Amino acid sequence: MHKVNQFLVYPAFVTACMQHRIILRLTANYSFLKRTFEKHIANSSVNYKQMERDIVGRDLLIFPSLDSTNDSCRKLLNSQDVQEGTVVWAHHQLKGRGLAGSAWESEEGQNLTFSVVLHPLFLKPSDQFYLSMVTSLGITGFLDEFTDNIRIKWPNDIYYDKSKIAGILIENSIMENKITDSILGIGININQTVFGSHIPNPVSLKLVTGQHHPLRAGLESLCEKINHWYLLLMQGKKAEIKNRYTEQLYRLNEKTPFRCNDKVFTGTVRGVDGFGRMALELEDGNTGYFNLKEVEFTQ
Repeated sequence: MHKVNQFLVYPAFVTACMQHRIILRLTANYSFLKRTFEKHIANSSVNYKQMERDIVGRDLLIFPSLDSTNDSCRKLLNSQDVQEGTVVWAHHQLKGRGLAGSAWESEEGQNLTFSVVLHPLFLKPSDQFYLSMVTSLGITGFLDEFTDNIRIKWPNDIYYDKSKIAGILIENSIMENKITDSILGIGININQTVFGSHIPNPVSLKLVTGQHHPLRAGLESLCEKINHWYLLLMQGKKAEIKNRYTEQLYRLNEKTPFRCNDKVFTGTVRGVDGFGRMALELEDGNTGYFNLKEVEFTQ
């Protein structure tokens, strides 16, 4: 056995990691894991052609606690090369945040709070909202296996009925008209059953189903679902992605009250465009397109 950063690592464990397409990179110096991995390649039954297609989750870094998984990913990117698809998972996220700096509350060891590092150099900055679509569809695909009534509440929330079950925070780095890296921050309420009174409408998968759900299995399933849609994006299948995203939008084709510049108006959700703007049919019959911070649901 070998001791790596206070974790005991056995060769059999590394083999198991290979079978699940996961490598634990616990420190910057992981030469032992790399050598052991290479040693087992010749005798392994792993489908390496499949591994080439499995991007999201092929490296997994697990931490007991972190302030923010997004911040930790950014620190990694600033200090070393990070393989595309690397997942940083914290059992307890102390300072999770959402869009516009809102806080994300998560009970220790009860939910999935993690981030995924991508390098979507193939994607134009003007198309960056497709990363949100891909992430949203991965989450809804995962939750759809357990319950109905899962919807995407534009721009970055996932709802069960009228309650929030997951949130997304995506942070992109753009250089020379390319997205050099993207951090997909994801928080999903899995087993938490009690939430702070300051949170208006939370729900968890356990509250919905009445059952406890194992986090590790859930994470692996989520990675597979996100990977599926990311591969479609890499293949240029934007229309398929946008159509599916539109089908799952919260309040689609329903008259809904919105707020814009402190004024409330009624609109009907019709979809989004390629820039991520929400398309609302207004009461006069015209269609308006609204950016992320221009309009919000009032209920």
